[in-house]
Amino acid sequence: MALVACAVVSSSPLYALDCAKASLKADKLICAFPEAKQADEEMSAAYFALLRRTTDPDFHEALIRSQRRWIEARSRGVPRIDGEQDEEPDDRKVLLKVTKDRLGFLKGNAPIRTMELQRKVASKDGGGPFAGYEGPCDFMPPRYGHWEYACWIATHRQHKDRVCSVGEEWTSGHTTERRLVSVVTNGEPKPVASCYTGYAGHSCPEPDIGAAAHWDTNPQISAGDLAPPRAGSLWKYDPDGPAGYDEPWMQDCLLAPNYPPADLRRPESSSAGKTP
Repeated sequence: MALVACAVVSSSPLYALDCAKASLKADKLICAFPEAKQADEEMSAAYFALLRRTTDPDFHEALIRSQRRWIEARSRGVPRIDGEQDEEPDDRKVLLKVTKDRLGFLKGNAPIRTMELQRKVASKDGGGPFAGYEGPCDFMPPRYGHWEYACWIATHRQHKDRVCSVGEEWTSGHTTERRLVSVVTNGEPKPVASCYTGYAGHSCPEPDIGAAAHWDTNPQISAGDLAPPRAGSLWKYDPDGPAGYDEPWMQDCLLAPNYPPADLRRPESSSAGKTP
């Protein structure tokens, strides 16, 4: 199952589903199911209530983008896996569940709290055009997440000319964390070191891993890999993203005179560190 990245081109607030204009299958199912339509209206009300009480303009913008991304995911319909027996075969009930879940998210404190933590962590860095968040979101079917909304948001932090990135990739129910160090050269971040940890194994140096783990200092970035960020493509904050990634290695990456240290480096071939 592939996660689909959505390009967000508008920051206009989204209103409740207009059934008179509904053209997509998922939207039509919601309109034909009174309980789901009511949940959609309640979700819209909670969304606008959240916008009204959010005074920070950056947070306000992020909330609008986040809700647009969620609506686009729901409008793509219920993802089914061929040959899998789902716990809920009725698409209408799945759409009702995910809409109620989103309602609970928008009524709670998590969106603002997440962005506050992201801002707190970012205040430690010098910042720059290559700092921010990016990544896709989608609904995970029962085999993997019981129709939960999941986001795979990469965190990019910048201090002077060094950019330190971390993100998770998802393959067949398993996650791998990838880390990337880039240096801004001629106005663009160039990858200089990468490593991974999780389902694909361990190459990132950690206290309990031992000497076998090293950074790859000859990273070859392929399609689907964690890549250096592009200026203008990042969100400053993302309420669906990680709540302020600030692990010790990230602090070292941003602030150490040289990173990674020489004893943690190892040139590798372009095939090393790939997820099976």
